[in-house]
Amino acid sequence: MSIFRELRNECLIRELQRELNTDVLLFGFDGIVYFGNLQKIDDCRVAFLTPAIEAESNAEILSPGGEVVDAKFIHVDLWQIVAKATGVRTNPFSNDYCPGADGVSQRTETNERQESRELICILRRMIGDNVVITTLGGFIFQGTLGNVDDELAFISVDEIFGPATSSGISDDTVSTAVINLAAIASASRSTEC
Repeated sequence: MSIFRELRNECLIRELQRELNTDVLLFGFDGIVYFGNLQKIDDCRVAFLTPAIEAESNAEILSPGGEVVDAKFIHVDLWQIVAKATGVRTNPFSNDYCPGADGVSQRTETNERQESRELICILRRMIGDNVVITTLGGFIFQGTLGNVDDELAFISVDEIFGPATSSGISDDTVSTAVINLAAIASASRSTEC
């Protein structure tokens, strides 16, 4: 069984179908971030992103090493998405977001990965708390946990860090994130208030 089939989260895809014609950030398990206006979803598998409206920028791809590539449009395989962020107010890849050049090691595991039911139970007890959730791909989501439902965690974003970054995407840029619980690696309470 492929890693994509293990990470596929139909609840997250349904959430994305409600975001048509809005600017979104999609976080891939390989550490790549996709940014653009979500136009459509084909066969519940592939998202079609065009240039962002609110942020007034091209569709963009951010590599784990910090390179930003502009595109007219992007087709994204939704089975490899570990989280989405919405409520985009400005371009998250502007000068405020400066990843380092260290990159991220790719995950190559032959055993099937199972989501951690124990972590999900712990997260359910943290609803309303300021939390830090890490995912495959090296992403760190920090914010207030609103709900844990349908294999998804909903947070109000304080900050999102990508692989090998020292500065993040703040709540000035995006307001909410929905995290695929099949891709979580850790859950903790934040020391920041």
